[in-house]
Amino acid sequence: MTEHIETVVLLDNAGNVVGEADKATVHTTDTPLHLAFSCHVFDSAGRVLVTRRALSKLTWPGVWTNSFCGHPAPGESVEDAIARRASAELGIVVSELKLVLPDFRYRAVDASGIVENEICPVYRAVTTDVVAGNPDEVSEWEWVDPASLTAAAGAAPYAFSPWLVWQLEQIAAA
Repeated sequence: MTEHIETVVLLDNAGNVVGEADKATVHTTDTPLHLAFSCHVFDSAGRVLVTRRALSKLTWPGVWTNSFCGHPAPGESVEDAIARRASAELGIVVSELKLVLPDFRYRAVDASGIVENEICPVYRAVTTDVVAGNPDEVSEWEWVDPASLTAAAGAAPYAFSPWLVWQLEQIAAA
C-alpha cells in the first residue's frame, strides 16, 4: 500500500496559483506562500470549539488554537477541504458554513524557526456532533464562550496560535 502524500497549493503574492508541493516539504524556515483555511466551529449553545494542537505537530505543538485548519488539495474546493478536515481531525460533520474573513493572510515563525506563510480564508461552521479528536492532530478540546476566548487571547496571546489571536482581533473589528 502506498502512503498518501498531502499536496498544498502554492500562491504568488497576488493570490494566484503558481504550483503545488508536498506539504511535508513546504513548512520550513523559508516556507513559500500557500493556500490554507481556518474554521471556527460553534455548537447549538453558541459556544466555539477550541483545540490544543497535538504535541507531535511540526508547528506550534501543544498550543491552543481555533477548531481546525487545513490546506485544500489542488483542484479541491475550500468547502470540500473543510468537510474532509473536520472529519479527519475532529470526527465531526459541519454545516452552515460561512466565510467570515475572506482576505485573512499571515506569516508567523514558531519557536523552532518553522514558518507558516498562508493566504488563509476563515470560516465559521456549526456542528451538533460529539467531538472525537484525532490524537495525531489535537490533544485536547473545549467548548468555550466566544467573548471569553477573545478576552483570554488578548490577555495571554502566547498561549494561543498567532493566527487565532489575529483572527479574533479581525473578527472583533469587523
